[in-house]
Amino acid sequence: MESIFSMRINSLSLKVALFGGIGLAAVFAVGMTVLVQQVSRTIEAQTRQLQTETTSGIAESVSSGLMHAERSAEGVVTALEALHAAGVTDRAAYDAALNRFLERNGELLGTWAGLEPNALDGNDAAFANQPGYDATGRYVVYWNRASGSIVREVLMGYDEPGTGDYYLKPKALGRTVAIEPYSYFVGGKDTLMMSFGAPMMAGDTYIGTGGIDLALDNINTRVSAVKPFGTGSVIIVSTSGLVVAHPDATLIGKVLEASDPARGIVERALEGDESEEATTIGAGGQPVRLIAVPFSAGGTADRWVAISSVPLATLEATVNEGRTTIIALAGLCVLIACALLFVLVGRLVGGPLGKMSRTVTVMAEGDYSVAVPETQRTDEVGTLARAVEVFRQNGQKVAEMTEAEAIRIIRDQETRSAMMKGLEEAFGAVVDAAVAGDFSRRVDAEFPDPELSAIATSINNLVETVDRGIAETASVLGALADTDLTRRMQGDYRGAFAQLKQDTNAVADKLTAIVGQLKTTSRDLRTATGEILSGANDLSERTTKQAATIEETSAAIEQLSQTVLANSERAREASRDASDVTTAAEEGGAVMTLANGAMERITQSSAKISNIIGLIDDIAFQTNLLALNASVEAARAGDAGKGFAVVAVEVRRLAQSAASASADVKALIQQSGTEVAAGSKLVADAARKLGSVLEAVRNNRSLLEGIARESSEQASAIAEVNVAVRQMDEMTQHNAALVEETNAAIEQTEAQATELDQVVAVFRIAGGAAARETPVRGPAPRSKPAARQQYLREGNAAVDRDWAEF
Repeated sequence: MESIFSMRINSLSLKVALFGGIGLAAVFAVGMTVLVQQVSRTIEAQTRQLQTETTSGIAESVSSGLMHAERSAEGVVTALEALHAAGVTDRAAYDAALNRFLERNGELLGTWAGLEPNALDGNDAAFANQPGYDATGRYVVYWNRASGSIVREVLMGYDEPGTGDYYLKPKALGRTVAIEPYSYFVGGKDTLMMSFGAPMMAGDTYIGTGGIDLALDNINTRVSAVKPFGTGSVIIVSTSGLVVAHPDATLIGKVLEASDPARGIVERALEGDESEEATTIGAGGQPVRLIAVPFSAGGTADRWVAISSVPLATLEATVNEGRTTIIALAGLCVLIACALLFVLVGRLVGGPLGKMSRTVTVMAEGDYSVAVPETQRTDEVGTLARAVEVFRQNGQKVAEMTEAEAIRIIRDQETRSAMMKGLEEAFGAVVDAAVAGDFSRRVDAEFPDPELSAIATSINNLVETVDRGIAETASVLGALADTDLTRRMQGDYRGAFAQLKQDTNAVADKLTAIVGQLKTTSRDLRTATGEILSGANDLSERTTKQAATIEETSAAIEQLSQTVLANSERAREASRDASDVTTAAEEGGAVMTLANGAMERITQSSAKISNIIGLIDDIAFQTNLLALNASVEAARAGDAGKGFAVVAVEVRRLAQSAASASADVKALIQQSGTEVAAGSKLVADAARKLGSVLEAVRNNRSLLEGIARESSEQASAIAEVNVAVRQMDEMTQHNAALVEETNAAIEQTEAQATELDQVVAVFRIAGGAAARETPVRGPAPRSKPAARQQYLREGNAAVDRDWAEF
């Protein structure tokens, strides 16, 4: 066993394979060390970024959930402001609005509103100490479902700092406020809850505060289920350091202690706008990494903090796994390369030389009948085999010669043996140098025998071929370890060395193709991220324009609401005026009826007077006849009748005058009757016209009342539209914030692509030395001030063109 081991350890092929494997392992070790360090740094940066993104995602989720509650608070305030603007002073209407809002939003615990003294109906004193009111009589109402059903209660402590922050802070700050969480007894157990309060305004005048109450147990349930990297945890802390969500339920609702490692990182996160990182000792005594991300509580100016805690052992496990994988792959590659080198050297050098050695040993024992192997090969081993074949043939001939020839041959053999000894010494020196890893030694001795010279030349050619092949292979592998992928084996080889050259160059070509593809992919990635960043900037700009448009729309709707309310008031005034006109028209109609009756009575009196005048005319006619008869009789009487004749003449003249006067009076009375008849007709026509006017006035009054009523309804509808527009404005602003976050994420991706460029750029490939390429970015975003000016000049038309272009 020991002899076999000694033979193997003294084998030329084994030594060549051993030293070649050691050199190859050293080259791979240097290259893999650099690669493992670079990969470890990259994986560590990626785990840190992933933990930050996970924490930011949780913070965004909590903020979005709270934002719905914040909008509910603003919806309550907007509805109450609309009632106040419409002139509604009935407290039952405000109660109905709060109760209905709570019924429609089952996730809320309560809705409430508190108005300033006499801000609602100016009659607080009448409600003092009445059921549902306190001693002030102010409208301070709290609708809640704490007992399981919705009940109405009175707000307490609303004017006391601390207890009444839900009322006082929105009043003092003039904005929606996220009130610090607090515990409240709901449904038979203590529940952590919070409030959102918003100021109620009448124009620029503060009139009260309204808001909602929200339970926070759902947030704790969702956050506690999140386990970053499988072993981490997440906590949510409010502005004052109060724990909102925590895996340990006993800490919920309590303020972080000053000794808690998370307290310091929370304070730093609240002071700045960026995430904070710290490494500390966790509850189990293991080091953990904390990352804190501040976020807006429901879109308000009040901020909370989300903190993720992940054990360093978990984070390092990923790095160690990557490092172990790379080392294992590198070791496997070294083993495969060594095995391949051992097989190649064994088959190309060790096997043929071993066969040759056994053949020469047999020939040295005097047996020349043995066949010399490998004589058909065309390389140096074949040349050596053919030289040994010549020795075998000569030995066989010597054995067949005569004694004299034998003596001569023996003398020649002695001479040849001396030359062989010199050749053996020179060959041994070359072999020993090769065993020591030095392939620069050659057989320098010169021999008169051309065959020995040919053997020496063959040995030199063999060593030179091995030296050149191993040197070129080591050069290529060294260049690969030095990140130079341009080096190739250029020598002219045959057989196994040609295969070694082909395989080595194929490995270098494959690595060159992979690195080139990585560079192209990295460049394309940077180009794509640049274009995405440009598009995101355009989207941000358009979102800003949309927010401005919605803000102007909201202002226009508010102005329209005021106009509709003014029109409604004018319609009410016109309705009141129409009522007065209706009353006057009705009175005028009554007067016309009386005038028409008077005209009819005048007509009747005129007819009677006409009859009397006719009677007087008849009397005058009869008197005239009687006077005429009296004159005739007086004439017959002669002188005795002269006096009577004079009287008769006078009576006749008076009768004629009376007849003439009665005729004139009759004519006047007839004319008066005609005029009175015409006047009666005109009065009747005026009465009919006045009746038509009265009917039209009544219709106008009904129409004006309908206009006033529909204007009030339209004002309420416009108020609801205004609420929707405000919510659209908030969503647009939220979208703008999301676009900014998307821009930040894209910039981080671009930075990662640049870092990948830096990793790949250390390799040098065909076409020139390695160089860091300038990052390719998309077109620069348009100037926001210029876009803003264009938007102000062109209004919605500019927005439409920009949107179509997008």
